[in-house]
Amino acid sequence: MADGDLRSIPRATPGTRPSGVQRYLYLSTAFWGISIGLLSATLPFRFQQLGLPIFQYGLTLSAFAAGTMLTEGLWGALAFRMGRPSLIVLIGGIVAGATVLLAFATTLPAFLLAEVILGALGVYLVPLLRWVALTYGGPGSEGTGTGRWSAALGLGLAIGVSVGPLEFVTVGFHDVAYASIAVLSVAVGAAAALPWSRAALPVEEGRRRSLTSLATRPFLLALGLVLVAFTAMSFTTNFLQYYSIVLFRGTPSEAGYVLGAGRLATLAASFVLGTAVDKWGTTRSIPAGFVLLLVGGLATWGSRSYAEMIGATLVFSAGLGWLFASILPLALDSMARDQQGAAIGVFGTMEDLGLLIGPLLFGAVWTAYGPVSIFPLVTALAAVGLTVSLVGVYWGRGPSSRPTVPEAAAQDPD
Repeated sequence: MADGDLRSIPRATPGTRPSGVQRYLYLSTAFWGISIGLLSATLPFRFQQLGLPIFQYGLTLSAFAAGTMLTEGLWGALAFRMGRPSLIVLIGGIVAGATVLLAFATTLPAFLLAEVILGALGVYLVPLLRWVALTYGGPGSEGTGTGRWSAALGLGLAIGVSVGPLEFVTVGFHDVAYASIAVLSVAVGAAAALPWSRAALPVEEGRRRSLTSLATRPFLLALGLVLVAFTAMSFTTNFLQYYSIVLFRGTPSEAGYVLGAGRLATLAASFVLGTAVDKWGTTRSIPAGFVLLLVGGLATWGSRSYAEMIGATLVFSAGLGWLFASILPLALDSMARDQQGAAIGVFGTMEDLGLLIGPLLFGAVWTAYGPVSIFPLVTALAAVGLTVSLVGVYWGRGPSSRPTVPEAAAQDPD
């Protein structure tokens, strides 16, 4: 096994990394989620308020994703140099400025500019925070760490998307944006306060590896799967606000509650099932996540009441949580430790591509064929993900997943 492989890293022991690292890590992640959720849940209502068409809304979401695609690979390559409080605060201030621009945007060009800046800079700490969470528990616990990080983000998003629509109705979009900035300042402060000197960041060895060295079979399989998953995710995160009102006669406030409940379902699935991923292996776990997406899409398509739609949304959201906990550990299977920051950045870029394709695809299909047409679309995406994941299991037998915790412990000479 190559030096630097995840499995050759000494197992973390109590006291190796102080609890302060985790405390600030998850505090920053959760508040970041609240900040994002406040804006994402209210942006479609802002477009409705201004009389802008749904296709322009899809373009705006894709502009955000395009911004993240441009830079997330770079943030990944620089991840282990980003643990500096002054740099964290500086870039966070620019993100706050872009949020102010979004608050006062009234035309498509202004929305596009604000979202591109938010996308390009708003993810600057994501690769680093994800790496710390994933590696914290040592070999054999990557699913648990990833699941807990996704759960912290999901908790923040659940709060943000639940509160955002209610705040939009009562005080307006400008105040929602200001609240997002206030919450963002807490997230940035927590990230800056994290004891980075004790976070066990890898020491860069001065050599540069090409991106082609990342192209392992597990990594390429994971990139394809996460692209499908994040494309499908737009169904609930970006369009539930529309179809819950147009097709199921809901209200903006009710949409916020459903989005919040969906985020909580994602959170619970990520937190609970991360341990199952470590036990069963990633390639055996991922198909189950796509099964839940498929069932949730079909159930939404067949729903005849708002209550049935809620139940279907919860199933779909649980599938997303399962996938969040399992695809990234697959991507880093047997990846050298000093490559993991760059690998997470490239992985995030593929997530961003899904977030770019999803709004455009769902928005275009809705515009061309009507709102009901997005139900067979999301069902087809889930079916593709399930097929690819099952083929991946057979193809590799697998890239197996990394060993379970007891197996990893048995390999550890200590």
